[in-house]
Amino acid sequence: MILLSGGVDSISVALAAHHLKKSINTYSFQLSDNPSYDFAKAQEVSEVMGWNFTGIDIPTDNLVSDFHELVKLGCIRKTHFECVFPFLYVYPQIQEEYVLSGWAADGYYGLSRKAQQHRKVRTSKESFDDFRDEYFLDENRAGYIWHKRVADKWDKKLVTPYLSEAVRQFFYQFDWNELNKPLEKHQVRGSFSEFDLLGKVEQHSNLQLNAGIPSLFETLLKDKDINFKGRTRMLDVYRDWVKKSSQGSLDAFIG
Repeated sequence: MILLSGGVDSISVALAAHHLKKSINTYSFQLSDNPSYDFAKAQEVSEVMGWNFTGIDIPTDNLVSDFHELVKLGCIRKTHFECVFPFLYVYPQIQEEYVLSGWAADGYYGLSRKAQQHRKVRTSKESFDDFRDEYFLDENRAGYIWHKRVADKWDKKLVTPYLSEAVRQFFYQFDWNELNKPLEKHQVRGSFSEFDLLGKVEQHSNLQLNAGIPSLFETLLKDKDINFKGRTRMLDVYRDWVKKSSQGSLDAFIG
């Protein structure tokens, strides 16, 4: 099965599997009562390609207990908490053993806000490579470690082609402009003629932002048990919990 969003990365691995004559079952999610582009596009692509589609509505009324679960999983950064959260509900729905994902592909292109803040990433191949080297450190990679912990909990084998060495070598031969001009991710788009059949596929899109997850987590600022220091930013709340976890008193603290 394939974790499918509405972006180039997950669609590309799905198309690769399709060309290998694999049976394609796709899964996508959206928050309850909050339709998203990724969900709608994943469903549309699946219909066009004749793939079996499963849509999952992520409940938003268990957020406190879900937050505690994410802490117990060892999430550290804001992106860990918010990117891993929906998969607490996705993996229990997956019937297949192998889970194919386009996870971490964005790291090759330098399209994130952090990358855009470093102008040399666009103009210097050396700076671009340094940025990508940092992104693909084991403890980074879009929170892969924490995502895989959820997959392992449900006895799923997570397959991430974009983290393979062969794919890494392919992308590292290009500088930023070669990868993103005249169109973002045009090498991959051009490698699959099916993209011409799929209508408009958006440029770079942040998974959790598109789904509205940061806004959902902001509501935890009003929970005094979660926001026990009265912070005004969730970024600081996450740090407070990571510090509490490092002190070894987490189980008693959560109760």
